Amino acid sequence: MDKLKLTIVMPTQQMYEGEADRVMVRTTEGEIAILPRHIDFAAALGSGEARVTADGAVRRAHISGGMMHVSQNHVRILTTDFRWED
Repeated sequence: MDKLKLTIVMPTQQMYEGEADRVMVRTTEGEIAILPRHIDFAAALGSGEARVTADGAVRRAHISGGMMHVSQNHVRILTTDFRWED
């Protein structure tokens, strides 16, 4: 099965770098799911829950603001606040 490369960065630290099956985040326009082979895409992020699915396990986090960029099967999230719930 195809995977996404996912990088999540805050100004002070890198929060995650690895593979994911699916990434769901809240943009300023609503919630979006990014799957492998997604078209190139950029969006401003809102505040809310983010869900990262990797190897069938879902990790939830709170995210607040920032940007998301998707290009060549790589999702990059730059955010001011990201906190895993687990």
